[in-house]
Amino acid sequence: MKIKYVVAATAIFVPGLPSVASAGQGEQQNINFLAQMPDAKLNLAAKMAGDLNGVMQRCRLRPTEDGKAIIAVPVLLYDGRDKHLTPNPRKFQRAIHTYERAYAMAVQRAGNCQTEKAKYPKLYR
Repeated sequence: MKIKYVVAATAIFVPGLPSVASAGQGEQQNINFLAQMPDAKLNLAAKMAGDLNGVMQRCRLRPTEDGKAIIAVPVLLYDGRDKHLTPNPRKFQRAIHTYERAYAMAVQRAGNCQTEKAKYPKLYR
């Protein structure tokens, strides 16, 4: 995955981060935003979130603000599906599957943690 995609995806989710923690209207707006994204872009964001979470667990790295914004993606995906807030549940289910697969692969990957951190230096501290 190229770094320009990471930067583009983080730029999308940083403004929505504060409203992720609050329930209600802000969360619904973020879920609607994800629902309007093209499938490829949503799956890319889900893959990045799975990779980020898996590497953070395996390597004990801490995320930056951009990394925290990407971590919000699976929270919104699961909330949208579980609370029936999304207009397109199958789209969210596919993105959740992409997230879970990327997470499992990142946790099991045999690699140096410094190499993982060097891939996306703006996402980890």
